[in-house]
Amino acid sequence: MSPSSGWAMKDRADERPLPEHKEVMDRFARKIIDWRMTAPAILFIESAKPLTFLGNQALIFFQPMVQSIFNFKTYDEVAEILEDRDNLEYLLSRIEELEAERTKAEREEKKRRREEKRAAKAHKEGKDE
Repeated sequence: MSPSSGWAMKDRADERPLPEHKEVMDRFARKIIDWRMTAPAILFIESAKPLTFLGNQALIFFQPMVQSIFNFKTYDEVAEILEDRDNLEYLLSRIEELEAERTKAEREEKKRRREEKRAAKAHKEGKDE
């Protein structure tokens, strides 16, 4: 192995999580938010953190069988993601960020609807007089 390839590997390893892993984790986080499963997902991920390496090894072990039945494009990426706990930390923080955004948007929508109701009520009362 040449020194230049070793440095390239080290530089790539410093990017945690890797950009391609971020894409997979972002899609997964969005699905969790869409399904409104934030609390169960956070609880599961937090409790499964110590087992990430075992999960990774199980995915690698079962890969030939699973991929002979299903063609999962992201299967290898998921196995790689589970190798590093930093990836799970990123996933947790992303889920929390997206949930905060969803909650804020819902609050703003409720506030807007309340204001529209009040304006309609005031307009109706103004016509009645």
